[in-house]
Formats: sequence, structure tokens, C-alpha cells
Amino acid sequence: MITFLLLLIAGIGHAQISLDYCLKKAGELSPLNKQNLQYQSVKLMTEKNLKTVYLPQFRVNAQATYQSDVFSFPNNPIMENPIIPKEQYKVTLDLSQTIYDGGMAKNKKIAENARITNDMYAVEVEIYQIKKTINDLFFGALLYQENLAIFQNLLADLNEQQKIISSRVINGVLPKISENNFKKQILSTEQQILSVSMDLRSILDILGKWIGEEIDDKATLVLTNNSEPDSGEALNRPEVSLFRSQQQYFEAMKNLAVVKRRPAIGAFAQAGFGSPNAYNWFETELSDFYYLGIRISWQITDYGSAKREKEIYQANENIIESKLKNFEEGIGKQLIKENAQIEKMGKLMEKDDEIITLQRKIVARTFSQLKNGVINTTEYLNVLTDLAKLEINREIHSIQLMQARHNRLTLLGNN
Repeated sequence: MITFLLLLIAGIGHAQISLDYCLKKAGELSPLNKQNLQYQSVKLMTEKNLKTVYLPQFRVNAQATYQSDVFSFPNNPIMENPIIPKEQYKVTLDLSQTIYDGGMAKNKKIAENARITNDMYAVEVEIYQIKKTINDLFFGALLYQENLAIFQNLLADLNEQQKIISSRVINGVLPKISENNFKKQILSTEQQILSVSMDLRSILDILGKWIGEEIDDKATLVLTNNSEPDSGEALNRPEVSLFRSQQQYFEAMKNLAVVKRRPAIGAFAQAGFGSPNAYNWFETELSDFYYLGIRISWQITDYGSAKREKEIYQANENIIESKLKNFEEGIGKQLIKENAQIEKMGKLMEKDDEIITLQRKIVARTFSQLKNGVINTTEYLNVLTDLAKLEINREIHSIQLMQARHNRLTLLGNN
């Protein structure tokens, strides 16, 4: 019983596949997604490194030397001069502390974050391109499924009608050729079903590779977001975020060029011991020593380098702004095309419904004529296959409408 329930649950889980699910799984399984995880780690570690700028920095140094000559005094009969050894030893602990850096660390952090964010958005743009492939595969499979259903319905109708025709042939109302024509049409329809089934299986296999799952032929393909067009929807494409992030990076680099000219203040200290004393050679025995200090550094002139750097970064900002406007204009033109496609398919489907309604009446009337021997099977089968073609056209228009609506959402970045 438990096994049966598990199998039932598994069957239900695979009975329905949505486009949103395929898009999500394809993005998650893409190697590009792993790049973004790495960039997030890099960003976190970079921020931690930049925070250490204002922490005191310690360094231990040890040194042992032998000198061929050392400082010495002339002989003095009054006092004994110290003998400075040629072997000298020194161990020190150096400390440095940034007090003020003119905003250098802060702006470096902003610039680095912007640079890494650029890389992350660039990956998002590449992942977004996968959506078009998944859309094409999904709607292609959906079209094959609908065509398959139409041919299967046609085959069912033919099989039922053949029984009636066979009875009429036996009773001598219709010639034997009428039954043979039906059999021929049934075989042709079975061949079409086989061809469409194989095409469907092929496209589902490819789609399954993208999402890392096997998709059953009987799986129901569904759209969870197929809204009507709304001209007021905002543009949420990752390319826009990438362009904005690039502008932020160049803005940060402009600020960095400015703060380079500001003075920097730092404290430093050194403590250690050595032989002789590093600051008093008269102490030739092992002794300790230390010093403290404050350092100010200020680059007074740079011959216009900072100004030119700012101009370069500003020019890059302007280039990015023009790229963004060009991108937005391109999306606007594509939206006009998709909106026209949506309107066109909607109107075509209205006509499809009217034509199919009329064609079904014609099929019903001609079949009645066929049973009574007024027309031959070829005439009737032509009318019947015309109905199938009209129904296929209607499904094509229906799926093209759904795809155009979804393409519009994809263009806007809202799916």
C-alpha cells in the first residue's frame, strides 16, 4: 500500500511541468550560476580585507649581521672607550596605524564592490539568455502536443466512421473502394501521429537535459504567467542593472582619483632589543629600545593626473549611459513587434473559430452524403482533413499568441 502511494505521488509530481519551473531549474543547473556564488564569496572576502586598513599592523623583524668594520674612537687615556662588536643582533616589533587616509579605504571599498557587482550582473545577463532557449523548446513541445492531440482525435473519428462505412459496403450501399480509402487515410494519420510523437520526444529530451529531469510524453505543459500586455510595465532586465552598476563603478573611480591627493596621517612605533643597542652604540650588551612617531604624507602635485583620470572615468560613464539608452530603445522596438503579434494572433483566432465552426457543419453534412452514396470517400476525406488542418492552424495561432505574450514578459524581464 505504501509503495503504491509513493508511486502515485511520484506520478503526480511528473504529471505537470510549468514553464516557470523549467526556467528556474535551467538557471540553477547552469555552470554560470556557480560563478555567481564564487563572486559573492569574493565580494565578502574583499570587504573584510578592506576593513583591516584601520586596524593596527604588526610586523616582527629579526636580524643578525657580521660587519668588517665598526665605529671606533681614538685611544683616550682618561676613559676606556667602548668596543662595538662586529657581530650584531637585533629583534624588533614594528607597529603602524592609519589615522586618516583621506577616504581612500572607503572609496576603494565602494569601487571594489561595484567591480564585483559588475561581474555578478554580467553572469546574470548570460543566464538570462538561457531563457530564450527554454522558451523556444517549451513552446515547441507545446505545439507538438497540441498537434498530436488533433491527429489522435482525427484517428478516433476515422476509426468510428470506418465501422459505419464498412457496414454500408457489406450492405452494398457503398463500393469496396470507399472502405479502402478510409483504411488508407487511417494509415496516413497513424504515420503523422508517429512523426509528431518522435519530434515531441526529441524536443522533450532536449528540454529535460536543460532541467536535469526526464519529461514524460504524457506530461502536461502549463503556463503559470500568460498575462495580457500592459504598456505600463517597467523594464527589469539584468542588462539595465549591469549598466547602472558600471556607472557606479566609474563614479567610485572618479572619487578615488580625488582622494589620492588628500593628505594621509599615520602613527608608527618600534620596540625591540639588540646587541649593541640600535640607538645607543655605547650599550654593547643586549639591551632594549623603542621609538614612537606620527607620519604625514601629502602628494602636493601630480601634474594634472587626477584631473585627467576623472575625465576618463566620466567619459566611460557617458559611454555606458549611451549604451543603456540604446538598449532601452531596442527593447522598445521589440515590444512594438510583440504587441503587434499579440493583436494579430488574437484576431486570427477569432476567424479560426468561425471557420472551424463552419467546417464542422460541412464535415457533418458531407459524411451524411457519403453514407447515402451521394459523394465518394475522397471528397469526404478531403473535407475532413481540411478540418484537421484548420484546427492545427488554430492551435498554432493560439500558441503563437501565448509565446508572444511570454516573449513580452521576457523582454521586460518580468518572468
